[in-house]
Amino acid sequence: MGISPAFRLGGRFSRPSPVLLARRTAPFNRFNQLTLGRMASNTAEPRFAEGEHAAQLGPETQTLLQQQGWALDTDGMGVTKTFHFKSYFKAVSFVNLIASESAAKKHHPTMTVRIGSVDVHWTTHRPRGLTHKDITMARHCDNGAGLMGAVESGQGLTCGPTQ
Repeated sequence: MGISPAFRLGGRFSRPSPVLLARRTAPFNRFNQLTLGRMASNTAEPRFAEGEHAAQLGPETQTLLQQQGWALDTDGMGVTKTFHFKSYFKAVSFVNLIASESAAKKHHPTMTVRIGSVDVHWTTHRPRGLTHKDITMARHCDNGAGLMGAVESGQGLTCGPTQ
């Protein structure tokens, strides 16, 4: 059964996003869902939203990218990072910490939770592009990861065989 051309959400009809359309036509693959349109790249240039001061945000963005391990998404309009944890509970606690702050700031990320890691993607949809909100919330993620006991990439919990 395919996706219909319009969805009914909260009494309104809404057109599917290009990502949903791409998922419909691409062969099913769980990695398509997780990474489509969000692949990280450090070769792209940041694309700031209309009204943002590139001269001010540029250095802050470069600090995130070069010193804190964040990467630009493929279109340069957002930042993404994977945080690793020694337990699933710590990963979910990290998500809850981010969810609490993002609700207070009314700015929400896309997050993917795995058994020992969390992918976080910040971008602004209106106006489209990278904004000070994304940079501020990325810093909040870094601080929260420290509180939750984030570890280096190879030290996180995985679904491998137990010994």
